[in-house]
Amino acid sequence: MTKVALLIGVSDYEPGLNPLPASVKDVEAMAKVLQNPEIGGFAETNIQKLENPEPQKMQEALEMLLSDRHKDDLVVLYFSGHGIKDESGKLHLATRLTRKNPQGRLIKSTTVPASFIHSIMSDSRCKRQVVILDCCFSGAFAEGWSAKDDGSLDIRAELGGEGRVVLTSSTATEYSFQQQEANLSIYTRYLIEGIETGAADLDNDGAVSVDELHEYAKKKVQETAPAMQPEIYAVKEGFKILLSKAPIGDPKLKYRKEVEIYASRGEISIMGRIILDALRQNLGLLPEETAAIETEVLKPYQEYQQKLQQYEQALVDAMGREQTLSDYTRNDLRRYQEILGLRDEDIASIETKISPKNESVQFPDQVTASKNISRENDVTPVKPLSKAVAASQTETPAPNIIKSQTILSTSIAVLKNPRAIGGIGILAAIVLTFSFLVKPNDTPVTTQPNPAESPAPATFSPTTEISAKDFYDRGLDKYNKKDYKGAIEDFNEAIRLDPNNYVLAYYWRGRAHSYLENYQEAVENYDQYLKINPNDVDGLDNRGYSYYNLDKYDLAIADLNKSIGINSKNSYAHNQRGLAYYEQGKFELAIADYTKAIELKYTPLRSAYFNRARSYYKQSNYNKTIEDYNQTIRLDSSYAPAYYNRGLAYTQLNNKQAAIADYQKAADLYQQQGKTKDSQDALEKIQKLQE
Repeated sequence: MTKVALLIGVSDYEPGLNPLPASVKDVEAMAKVLQNPEIGGFAETNIQKLENPEPQKMQEALEMLLSDRHKDDLVVLYFSGHGIKDESGKLHLATRLTRKNPQGRLIKSTTVPASFIHSIMSDSRCKRQVVILDCCFSGAFAEGWSAKDDGSLDIRAELGGEGRVVLTSSTATEYSFQQQEANLSIYTRYLIEGIETGAADLDNDGAVSVDELHEYAKKKVQETAPAMQPEIYAVKEGFKILLSKAPIGDPKLKYRKEVEIYASRGEISIMGRIILDALRQNLGLLPEETAAIETEVLKPYQEYQQKLQQYEQALVDAMGREQTLSDYTRNDLRRYQEILGLRDEDIASIETKISPKNESVQFPDQVTASKNISRENDVTPVKPLSKAVAASQTETPAPNIIKSQTILSTSIAVLKNPRAIGGIGILAAIVLTFSFLVKPNDTPVTTQPNPAESPAPATFSPTTEISAKDFYDRGLDKYNKKDYKGAIEDFNEAIRLDPNNYVLAYYWRGRAHSYLENYQEAVENYDQYLKINPNDVDGLDNRGYSYYNLDKYDLAIADLNKSIGINSKNSYAHNQRGLAYYEQGKFELAIADYTKAIELKYTPLRSAYFNRARSYYKQSNYNKTIEDYNQTIRLDSSYAPAYYNRGLAYTQLNNKQAAIADYQKAADLYQQQGKTKDSQDALEKIQKLQE
């Protein structure tokens, strides 16, 4: 019994076919796992690698692969590159010479037809043949495939079932997608991951069969590119052929499989987190080891979210240029959707929130109105001083929680009546970016909406029939004027009259409740909003903020984890999660989040430095504490709590002179701000040091 493999990768092509830099890397990665004695067990001399071959060399290698094989040999053929269908729909594997004639027809002699491979495989006496095709239209390979049976064969335990099996990255009609930046292709990446980690051993018997590998890779592929449909085609029991070994009892593999159970839509559930933490300790794994495993398991869904954001940006850019999208632009968007591997249902919610309801451009399933109410600055609810007071004279003044996160990266201005447009097209197509700021300890910055862009406040006569939209618009107007109780009353009516089309009323009613410090009511409204828009970053951020104010730190962290999973550059969520970790006494995690917020240029940046300094102080790292307060003061020289807290750190280092100078500066600033009690407290600190 011999295991042999032919691995082919074609990255370089003639003009007319895009280069595929990942393909030759796919071959190297596949060879590495197959020849690993603890995994694939293929002898290095029995693995042939072809990179960018010409048609004749590729055909000769295919014939040599299958000639003179014995019944109980295992043959693996792997191809990564372009798959092309000719005019009759037959599949051809492209070589580096593949091109079309001036009439646009495929020159077949520059390819390797699937029919050629069928022929030599059918003529072979080998009873275990595995074909893996990572190319467009690869599902077409199985068309017209027949099996040649020349007798029975005893099945050996180490090889599993007999027969022929094909794994394909796509169906007969689909494109297959390469990873960006020339990494492994999407499909091959997860084949390799399933084999290398042993995670594809779904029945935990210590071996990865072909059908298990297919199930594992398909699940992962569709998490990152849902439009891709990997398929499996088998003759006899080919799907039960054993391809590689998997470790039994390996703690990392056991932990990984548990993460797969508790990971859902890019995050780990709250109970899952508790269970996994306990399992990590039982298995004796280090935190950095389990963190790396979790990152890898959650990565596909996070990549999917990034693709949604890329599509959203492309749509926004297109609509910013054209009031009504042309057929040409719509075709470009459709092609971009295909390249990203997104289905119509994946982009439906994007097109719903970007394109006003009933707008003349036809997008699928437009349900809700856009959340981009016209304003450039809006104040998110402040944290009550009873919870934490910034000017309080303790070593832990209240965190400055500042939200600077766009509700939509960019969007189209809301029309005055999005429900009554019919076919007249977009009345206004102003691309806006919105910032929502939370400044619990500073004077809130508020910009009133531009009347030309935002819905006009509704006025009613005794005979006016008041619609849900009228209440919704008036609620927004009251919200902008800080009449939060009045806004809530109007949002109540909008929801009562038309809850399906005014889901956004839940969002704004939640924000109004937060301003009034009704955090439980805010959570209940965000719950309703997130049922319809479960991946809305701002809904998650604001619910997380409300949970934080209710001292439900685990729930806050869960929402912020999901928000960060969707948008890893969400500096607000990192800063806010740091605050929750701080309250739990997890200062190392808090510092990591504040550091990330600083890297992402969180606004205002002084807040992230200030918050990180507090955590360093809790760790008795006074030098680092002082460094961060220095940065805070550099960014805002009038921020009294920074001077006061730096004075505390200098006191711990017995640097009385520096501490006294800081307390004096804090006292002066507090006095100027009318905070007499705080000023007096700073002076008492000075007096105590001078005793």
